[in-house]
Amino acid sequence: LAPSVVGVSSMVQIVVWMGVLEFWTNKGNVTMENMFEDPKREPGNLGFDPMGLSSGKSQEEKDAMALKEIKNGRLAMLAIGGMIHHNWITGEALF
Repeated sequence: LAPSVVGVSSMVQIVVWMGVLEFWTNKGNVTMENMFEDPKREPGNLGFDPMGLSSGKSQEEKDAMALKEIKNGRLAMLAIGGMIHHNWITGEALF
């Protein structure tokens, strides 16, 4: 499976750093009980726009871009699911 192809240390590194990022962006609230306690917090909105892509856009344009981003994320989840199932069924690396 995937850890045997890239190594366990690579997989652990990804999981640990994503955990650190999640902890940092949620101000330590990482359990389902307290993750969404802050009423100002929007899921998916990290306030990160270093290239200024949303500046000068109307709210309608921002909403359209957010919808595109959600659809892109859903497609990416389907794609990674297909890649994982390919690995499970064939027992071989995808690439």
